Amino acid sequence: MLGQAAVRAIRHKGVTTHARTNAARYLTSGTTIALRPTNQLHTHCGARSSTVFPAMSSTTTTPILTMHKRFNSQTAAAPMWDAPTVSYKTVKKMSEQPSPNKYLIDVREPDEVAQGSIPSAVSIPLSGFGASLALPDIEFEAKHGFKKPGKDELVVFYCRSGKRSATASDEAHRRGWKNIKNYSGSWLDWVAKEQERKQNDKWDDDD
Repeated sequence: MLGQAAVRAIRHKGVTTHARTNAARYLTSGTTIALRPTNQLHTHCGARSSTVFPAMSSTTTTPILTMHKRFNSQTAAAPMWDAPTVSYKTVKKMSEQPSPNKYLIDVREPDEVAQGSIPSAVSIPLSGFGASLALPDIEFEAKHGFKKPGKDELVVFYCRSGKRSATASDEAHRRGWKNIKNYSGSWLDWVAKEQERKQNDKWDDDD
């Protein structure tokens, strides 16, 4: 819903029909917007001062949109740097033989992780990834529940299909991490390979 200040701005005779139309579209779409006054005028014939909202045009400040972005394979930014990739075999070994100086990091969102994850993996959602990497070591550990990886330690990222993990790899690389890998097949490949392995084990048992 529009705030009271925005409603007064729409009704003000100084706001053009075009501006009213645009504001009405935000109203019907349910998007929250805020309009900021650009100046204060004081009347010389009275004690009151009035806030003036000028007519919006292509050269004036546009409405400020308030939103929270959720990252997925479609919204994640394309990486500038392509990390070396690892296969299911490498990740399987990491999951079976965890090491304190090797990290398998899931960058999917919490609701996705809740549906299943690779054993021994830890989580840093991509939606807050950059902010998490910028945290001091103590704050990072308090927030995520594990020690912040050293910049020379092995870090393997994965997501659902490998796109968000590529973005995370690029972000970590730009922030100084040197031993970065991307599990390009990610969760979809893991699930397929695990099912295939279990099916092969079943056939072996039948023999």
